[in-house]
Amino acid sequence: MATTANAKESAAAFDGVSINVVFAGHITAKCSVGGGGTISLGELAGDKQATARFDVGCNVPFEMIFRSASGGIAHATRPQGEGPYVGLVPYRLGVTVPALSPLPTQLHADFTSNQMIAGASLNSGDAIAAGGGEIRLQTEMTQGRDLLAGQYVDSITIVINPRV
Repeated sequence: MATTANAKESAAAFDGVSINVVFAGHITAKCSVGGGGTISLGELAGDKQATARFDVGCNVPFEMIFRSASGGIAHATRPQGEGPYVGLVPYRLGVTVPALSPLPTQLHADFTSNQMIAGASLNSGDAIAAGGGEIRLQTEMTQGRDLLAGQYVDSITIVINPRV
């Protein structure tokens, strides 16, 4: 039977044991863009302006690519025009996206519809997305040439890619 003195001597000779517990986790890079819809510009006489909001979220730095299907607002059946009449209305597209880097900032870009045929990009640098973006369209009417009568349309595709 151990005496109190022997128990104290055994505890004093014991240096103790320690373990480390490491907690690890992972957050997957996630980017999304949403919204969209149809914006009617009405009669395309004179310069037209329109704005639209879109949803954007990205938890890492990102690149957004803007593509125009036609390189302008194109006549539905005769985008090349006919005779002296033009079948394409060029435009400028301004883009604003709120971001954090780490302080709040605004990312801006400005493209022509022709630049967007191949895809025009907005790079966030080190910033991440912090909410919805806005696009602003401003038509640029062709001076000295009239438009061919009919329906006109263009489609803008927005793609967001995480940069990790």
